[in-house]
Amino acid sequence: MWNKLVENLRRRMTCIYAGIFAALILFVVAAAYAFIWWAILDHEKQGLVTQAHHEVEEWLNSGEAPCSNDAIRQGRMLAYFVGTDGKTVILDQLGSGPQGRAIGNHRNDWPREFNSTRLLRMHGVGEDVASRYRYLAAVVPVDRGGERIGSLYMFKNVEFYYTAAFNTLFKVLCVAAALFLAACFFGYWLAGRTILPVSRMYAKQQQFTADASHEMRTPLAVIRLAIKSLQEDEDSCYSDFAKESLAMIHDETLRMTRLTENLMELARSDQGALIAAMADVDMSELCRRAAKKLELVCAAKGQTLLTEIDGGLRIMGDEAALTRLLVILLDNASKYSPSGTAVTLRVAMQRGYLLMEVRDEGCGISDDDKKKVFDRFFRVDKARSRSQGGLGLGLSLAQAIGRQHHGSIKLLDNTPRGTIVQVLLPTNACG
Repeated sequence: MWNKLVENLRRRMTCIYAGIFAALILFVVAAAYAFIWWAILDHEKQGLVTQAHHEVEEWLNSGEAPCSNDAIRQGRMLAYFVGTDGKTVILDQLGSGPQGRAIGNHRNDWPREFNSTRLLRMHGVGEDVASRYRYLAAVVPVDRGGERIGSLYMFKNVEFYYTAAFNTLFKVLCVAAALFLAACFFGYWLAGRTILPVSRMYAKQQQFTADASHEMRTPLAVIRLAIKSLQEDEDSCYSDFAKESLAMIHDETLRMTRLTENLMELARSDQGALIAAMADVDMSELCRRAAKKLELVCAAKGQTLLTEIDGGLRIMGDEAALTRLLVILLDNASKYSPSGTAVTLRVAMQRGYLLMEVRDEGCGISDDDKKKVFDRFFRVDKARSRSQGGLGLGLSLAQAIGRQHHGSIKLLDNTPRGTIVQVLLPTNACG
């Protein structure tokens, strides 16, 4: 059990380390990608505006068109020259290709202010609607002799930059993924190194608990027998105070014996040795026998034990451990239920699992305490638990038995009052 706890802790720490490293990697990649892309795009914007001014100058001086026929045909560079009214077309170099038609169809997205740029993300039109185009658009004024005669729009295809950026990003992410896997292995190793002292300390504590519990059994048995002999000695005349003291010592010895046995069982569960042998168990009959044992306990407290046990329920498990699990739950329900109430045991199949529910009509357990009741030595009402013989180990042991049967145990609120302890066990618990 402890090995599983250590391994689970190690995996959680690995996930934390890996998560932090992954967040750092993603942040660095995203920041670097955004900065580089912004720098490239800013450079292209400035370059396109400068080129547009240069093409205006050449066109005015020599009449040379801004774009070559090859550039227009391939869609690399396109131009559009309109008069000051924005409607009179002086030079149209958008061409007849799909890129030019897409740019013309998105005229409302063109830049409006002189010497400004805008990135156009467009879909094709007509039969080319599935295609996507990315162009950087710039607009500059055209002046002749100090008089403004129009505006020149230039469009540069930047699809290459996007393709290169995405390919580069993919490669960087592949490298990041490899680094992340390396970080997972390193985090797993680091987590193991981190919890190694805790693991050793707990192992020593576990061994001490097992050894101390084992060594205490014989002295407690001797004390119990000696007290019994003194109580049955008819030749000795004890005062009432002595008799009360002997009875008190006897009760506390029994309590210490139960505590020692529970500690030994928990030590065995930590070592994974709580389950002695797996076999086919008739849970219907097991639950009926366990309920029969606790029926007299409930009756002595003025309680009623009700059972709803389906027939033919069988699972793979340890019969002695499962009996102890059920006795712990029924005994707990009886301890914390007032006289005149009912304790209900329900056993049935639910979605391929064996469901065991123990309902009581006691004071219930708060949501905060529900998270703590499986901790060792935790008791909701310490004074009341001690007066009723509670040690705070029962539910811890019940949880250990459930886990070693690959099952789960949880607490729910009963209606209108009380608590429901629900245990789910797989039918093939050893699988």
